Amino acid sequence: MQIEKLHLENIGVFDNLDLTFQPCEQAGKKADIHIFTGTNGSGKSTLLYALAGALAGPFQQHTHLIFQRFHHANPKAFVEVLFENQQVINYTLKKCNKKSYFTDLPLITHDNPPRYLPIRHAYASQNQQSVEDFINHFLRDQNAPHDGKEGTAFAAFAYSGNRSLNSIDQLALEELELDPYDNALSFLNTTDSKQIIQSIAAQKMKQAIELTKNNQKRAEQYYAVVQTLEKVIQDIIGWEIKFNLETQPFNLFLEVNQRILEFDVLPDGLKSIISLLADLIRRLDKIEWIDDHNVNVLERHFILLLDEIDIHLHPAWQRSILPVIQKIFPNAQIFVSTHSPFVVGSVNDAYVYAFKLTEKGVSILDKVEPSQAGNSYSLILEEIFGVEESFDEETERQFRQFYQLRDDIMHGDDNKIVEWQQLAHLMMAKGIEVTDIIGTELRQMSRILGKDLS
Repeated sequence: MQIEKLHLENIGVFDNLDLTFQPCEQAGKKADIHIFTGTNGSGKSTLLYALAGALAGPFQQHTHLIFQRFHHANPKAFVEVLFENQQVINYTLKKCNKKSYFTDLPLITHDNPPRYLPIRHAYASQNQQSVEDFINHFLRDQNAPHDGKEGTAFAAFAYSGNRSLNSIDQLALEELELDPYDNALSFLNTTDSKQIIQSIAAQKMKQAIELTKNNQKRAEQYYAVVQTLEKVIQDIIGWEIKFNLETQPFNLFLEVNQRILEFDVLPDGLKSIISLLADLIRRLDKIEWIDDHNVNVLERHFILLLDEIDIHLHPAWQRSILPVIQKIFPNAQIFVSTHSPFVVGSVNDAYVYAFKLTEKGVSILDKVEPSQAGNSYSLILEEIFGVEESFDEETERQFRQFYQLRDDIMHGDDNKIVEWQQLAHLMMAKGIEVTDIIGTELRQMSRILGKDLS
């Protein structure tokens, strides 16, 4: 089930916004990706939180944090999400008061009272449904052959860019109980180091037990999820990765290029990648799907919200993370926010939505462009991010002064030639690129003026 449209009124920095998400050409062969970008404060994350608010269950734990993101209690605040087959969820926000929020949100404690909560409505085929029934029964692939079996064919997950992965003191001998939907749309609380490490270790323990029984086939099934995770991480970072279960001490470690390391000492970018992919794949593996035995876990239908995907990642990893995710999850619909031209320029068959702030501080959609793979980063910076400069601010200032002096000389002010040559000499010490540009200008002026300006 995919999202076709998003409508916002008085939400965050948006007064009135309509977004249409056109399916990508390779949808079904590659994930359907929509990239939000723009200046700081232009509402990129707000869009993801608004979508999460529609996808979350009515009283799912921690989802009140989604609505606090909007920072106001405008009585006209309104969000509407249109899905395939004209199915709709919409909600308004109202401000909570201290006397009512325990009734409205029974999972909230006195220590963390919410400021806002949603008033939800859901519609399917023009008939109003409860939001819970809508999510449980209508947000499904209606063509999935379920034969009346219990289960789901759809899920949604949300991750903040600020993720980490920390070592744990000791593994438990039994696998921790996991609700695959718990905190799935909470962004900041989606990943949990203990759950992730224990889940990977449990798969390896089960594999080892089955090998002692000579149950090779079952052992391979248990380890398949771990092998998938290792391969996906390797494809992104280009390093040899393997999860190792050790007995002395009894814990899980990561082997990186044949070096066994604790998770605490890993680079932040690698922690971020592992926490995202390990958590997502384990959740997909734990969900009771309708066609549980017929589909590879990576080929499930789900919506993925990724806020600031580029945080902590080296530019080389920024260039590779989306193409890998797009390939391995072919039936996913993915919404991404980013400031990185390396992310925007990394994928084919995706759409980029650029936002900007007006003088009144209202965010508007500036342009929608096909993804920028094949374009240079300088062009992406100019066309998508509105950054026309190629150098640092000091060098750009010197270029402006250089061209102004050149124009003055062209208009007959020969008194500025010496100053122009001195500035040229200073700038050419910066590096080859600047030297090439300045040298070309000097040679052209020498021919025009008939003077040796070298």
